[in-house]
Amino acid sequence: MTTTIQRIDQLSQERSRLYGIALDSQRGDRELTRRVKEIAAELDQLWDMRRRERAGKLDGLDLLVDQAYASIYGEDYADAVAPPAVEEEGVAMALVA
Repeated sequence: MTTTIQRIDQLSQERSRLYGIALDSQRGDRELTRRVKEIAAELDQLWDMRRRERAGKLDGLDLLVDQAYASIYGEDYADAVAPPAVEEEGVAMALVA
């Protein structure tokens, strides 16, 4: 299994290689440009994931807290600050302090 940082390294090397090809060819290659854009988008996501990993967001206690919060208040912040105004019969409602 590839770790996040290993995937970042792989994509960074591929991007560098593609930049070298582009410099050597001195022409606009749509396929090359498309791939570089794909790599850039994936790298943005991976770096965000890596930051969360380093902050402990993907495992351990933080994950349990996030799951508990979502089960009580909902996935969206607005669910917690603006809960439904009226409780429906037979539907459990989260209490907001």
